[in-house]
Amino acid sequence: MSSLPSNFGFSLVEVMVASAIAASVLTGAALAFNAIGMNQPKVSAIVSVEIGQSSAKNYYNINGSIVNAYKAPSYGRAARADRIRSRFWDDVSHASAVFCLARDGLNSFRPVYIPLDGAIDGRSLDSPESFRVHLAKVMSQSSSVYKAWRGSSSFNNGSIFILQPSGFPDFLAVRAIYDIDIQSTAKPLGTYASVKRYSWNVLTDYYDIFYPDDEKGVPFQPLFVFHEKRTRLIHNEGSMDNFKTASDMPFYFIWWPDPAARSLGRLNSNSGSPSDQSSKSEWPNPLPAYSDMAGKTNYFFTVPLYPSM
Repeated sequence: MSSLPSNFGFSLVEVMVASAIAASVLTGAALAFNAIGMNQPKVSAIVSVEIGQSSAKNYYNINGSIVNAYKAPSYGRAARADRIRSRFWDDVSHASAVFCLARDGLNSFRPVYIPLDGAIDGRSLDSPESFRVHLAKVMSQSSSVYKAWRGSSSFNNGSIFILQPSGFPDFLAVRAIYDIDIQSTAKPLGTYASVKRYSWNVLTDYYDIFYPDDEKGVPFQPLFVFHEKRTRLIHNEGSMDNFKTASDMPFYFIWWPDPAARSLGRLNSNSGSPSDQSSKSEWPNPLPAYSDMAGKTNYFFTVPLYPSM
């Protein structure tokens, strides 16, 4: 049997054919990349937004009234929002309880520990409202910050308290607080939205985005929806009974503003909102209180009240 020669290679014809194929593949990839780049929405510019001295101080602990923000859509800001979403899920995975509280103004109350009344069992705090009432009782300064709500929140702002065991029977520990704030601006005209994470009252992470005026005001509601235990149907409360759907564990629907969206309206700007459609039958959601949130954002969460149970 003859052996293969020790020095062999490709012929000139083979090299030329391979080079031609490689050139065709690279040219096709370049054309495809160029087509994608030409047709995708452009990366947004940075704009100076007047949010007011009180908001700038409260959000970021900075002096002044103007912040620099990316104009929607911004894919860089969406990447940052993804990072905060990962932190949120990590916080939830370590939480003993999650409470979503509604606000119509700034959050001036971010405690590290929350006292427990000696006569109360922490497990009896089984709704955002019961937690808000408890806060107002043991830390009265919170009563002017958070608002009562059930079912679907009708407020533009909100805070998410993520609690964990403190090691002490008479205190609840606050692992993190997430503030969601959406405010109209006049200079320039539009809406400034932000999600911020605080731990020990220190800003640890955030993302923000500016939506230019689309003549729709601030339509991003609700931030929170709370589904109570189904056993509460024993009390007839009319439309509120629509939110008593949890067979075992009460849970939330939570929405955050999306930096990759052009506005706070629907992601598909050509489709309009459900309220603009001629027939509601196209929208099977049985709860119109939050059906308009369909398609508005990629940042949607379903979170149990007691994640560790």
